[in-house]
Amino acid sequence: MELKQQIAQANQRAAACLTDNDPWWTDIRPAGECVEGLKDHMILHSGPPIDYEDMVMLHQRGMVSAMLFEGWARDEKEAVEIIRSGEIVIDSALNHNTVGAGTGIITKSVAMNVIEDRRNHTTAATFPAEGPFQGGFCGWGLYSPEIAENLRYMREELFPPIRELLAKNGGIAIKPILAEGMQMGDENHTRQTAADLLFDKQVLPQLFELDLPKEQLMRVIRYIVDTPRFFHCYGQGACRSAAIAADGIEYSTMVTALAGNGVNFGIKVAGLPGEWFTAPAPMMKGRYTSTKFTEKDQLPWIGDSCVVETAGMGGFAAAASPIVCNLRGMSMDEAIGQTREMERISITHNPNFSIPNLDFDCLPVGIDIRLVLKTGVSPAIHGGMFNHDGGLIGAGMARVPMECFEKALKAFAAKYKH
Repeated sequence: MELKQQIAQANQRAAACLTDNDPWWTDIRPAGECVEGLKDHMILHSGPPIDYEDMVMLHQRGMVSAMLFEGWARDEKEAVEIIRSGEIVIDSALNHNTVGAGTGIITKSVAMNVIEDRRNHTTAATFPAEGPFQGGFCGWGLYSPEIAENLRYMREELFPPIRELLAKNGGIAIKPILAEGMQMGDENHTRQTAADLLFDKQVLPQLFELDLPKEQLMRVIRYIVDTPRFFHCYGQGACRSAAIAADGIEYSTMVTALAGNGVNFGIKVAGLPGEWFTAPAPMMKGRYTSTKFTEKDQLPWIGDSCVVETAGMGGFAAAASPIVCNLRGMSMDEAIGQTREMERISITHNPNFSIPNLDFDCLPVGIDIRLVLKTGVSPAIHGGMFNHDGGLIGAGMARVPMECFEKALKAFAAKYKH
């Protein structure tokens, strides 16, 4: 069989992992119980692997916060000493069955949403939203007595009723919420407004059916409805569980991971499992939350949330959400044009996501490294702009560095040369 035919067949299989997936939220468990390969005295972070000394401040601070959170150090000074001694294993979240959104700090005691893909027979874990609480441990790499207390409160007060609900009802199907939300104006990266409401409509009645005190139920309900973009973690989990299924399909040139660590940006490819292909992390272009911010305040791309772009959402679904694009000064025509441009680098379309603004055409999905290099079109990724000191200062878009694809194709050619 010719190489082109082998690649085409492999890419059909890989893309089917994305289009035919069936993700369900089934549980909340400690990361040590559901993140594969996560050991004691191990800290995961967002983006490609990177040494502590080379990390941006947000990640270094996240490492220290993780040490204090787990009780592995008494203070910041001791935490840094232990990290530098090599006693702590530091790894990329995307080397495991999880997602490191933002700074992506994950250790064994972090509570994680468990997403089971019943078609692909894979499981992904994502950390829950930390509520309307200002600051957070997982996504922001922050630690304080107040944040620690909030994590305890979530674990002991909020999550038990939710676990009871999931056990009673066999889980919550994620895909129907994603599909309907995208017909209502979400692109499921920067915007989850519709998905949040659809999620609430399904979950809240189930909560009221539980035989629990009203005060306890209201605490859980307030956590869900008061947390902005509550559904974001579930969309990431659904996309990650699908990408895991495609990882390792021989001869496939489909991208299975996109992520940045504030220094480097990297991609992974289905037919080259376990390998990262990196380049300097890009800057995002968009609108800042205040005129006091400029590009000098902004950190290059950090976070794994663009896992949703690997599944045809976010920047690939710009046409579904002209509201998001308008925040960056784009017209509806330009939003539609961005999605049409992404079609040129995609393996197929997702029949589950038909979009009104595309005259009900379906969204493109499955980034092919060959098409990226052939067309010169790099994937568009949506997301939030991080301040060097932490905190969101805007939202926008970036393009994945072309160098990542050049390195990946060279490695692919070396592995599969005939």
